[in-house]
Amino acid sequence: MNKVAKVAIGISVLAGIGVAVVAINGDSPIALPQPPPAQAQVAALVDGDTFDVRYNDQITRVRLGDVDTPAPPRPGQPAGCLATEASAQLSSMIPIGTSLTLTYDKDRFGRTVAQAVMPDGRLVNAEMVRSGLAQEIPGDSDPTPPAIDAAARDALTNKRGMHSADIACTVPGQVKALVAQVAKIPAAPPPGADVPTLATEANSATDARMAADELDSDFLQNRQELTWLVLDPDERTQLETQVKTALDQATADESALRAATNVTVNQDATQAATQREAARIAKALADIRKAEADRAAEAARRLAAARKAAAEAAAAAQEQADQQRKDRADQAEKTQSEKDKQQQDKNSSGSDSQDSSSSKSDSGSKSDSGSKSDSGSSKSDSSSGSGSGRRRSQD
Repeated sequence: MNKVAKVAIGISVLAGIGVAVVAINGDSPIALPQPPPAQAQVAALVDGDTFDVRYNDQITRVRLGDVDTPAPPRPGQPAGCLATEASAQLSSMIPIGTSLTLTYDKDRFGRTVAQAVMPDGRLVNAEMVRSGLAQEIPGDSDPTPPAIDAAARDALTNKRGMHSADIACTVPGQVKALVAQVAKIPAAPPPGADVPTLATEANSATDARMAADELDSDFLQNRQELTWLVLDPDERTQLETQVKTALDQATADESALRAATNVTVNQDATQAATQREAARIAKALADIRKAEADRAAEAARRLAAARKAAAEAAAAAQEQADQQRKDRADQAEKTQSEKDKQQQDKNSSGSDSQDSSSSKSDSGSKSDSGSKSDSGSSKSDSSSGSGSGRRRSQD
């Protein structure tokens, strides 16, 4: 069998995409020129711009031409912004079993692409772009179908999908969030704010300034992610201007808040030092007053002790004086008693002497009248009696 015959035997027509694939002696398939548009049914959905079709029991993978949707997640790489939404949108438009009219072509990477028309006549490619979940990629078709151009303008005008500022992961959404973040920063330091409050506000301004700086850098770097490539030039310029304005505002706010924080820190430090000095002075005055009070209390205690001691001494002296008066009185009384006794004794002795004299006189008279002869003895006895009386008197 010659080479031509082998080629003919190896031909297998993939009716789903209208591409003939030739296998020569087991070599890799070679794509032959594709046939006219074909009808096929959706067999499976892969992502937002890729699906499988069935035609005559053949399954062929097809990508939508002239459009691109966010990439689904891959190992080590998260899904692109709105990738899940794009897959859901395509699935809702062409669920499995939907009949499509396909016009095939090749994209710039050599992949089979198609313009897919739904039974109601709408172009799937254009509707994905209209939803804002796909970007128009000129070049797959020459020229790009007008329906896709119109759909791109409609998505931009109505801010759908990747043009929406209400979706956080889109560029408009990131810019909107940044502007809101900067708007929360106080235009001026809050009056009477303390250091923690000012520091918190200053940190918020720093965060906003860093976010604005990063987003501004993304604009300068001409990011190639789909959410950036989908932006219209005027749309991009407007968003970039908002970012630069937010960056300038955040920088100014951060500077003002940092300055206010530093001023307040210094004021608080000065006030604290003043308060510490005032407290030191107050303590010193309190110590002085306490010392004075202690001294006054000690003086009062000593005075009271002295008064008590004086009172006790006076009482003791009074008691001693009273005792001395009593002793003198007792002694005087005793002396007087002794004198009285002596006088009594004296008086008693004198009386005895007088009685003796009287007795002698009587005796003398009798003697004189009795006898002259006894006069000598009577005189002798009278002399003895007188001497005895004098001795008693002396006793």
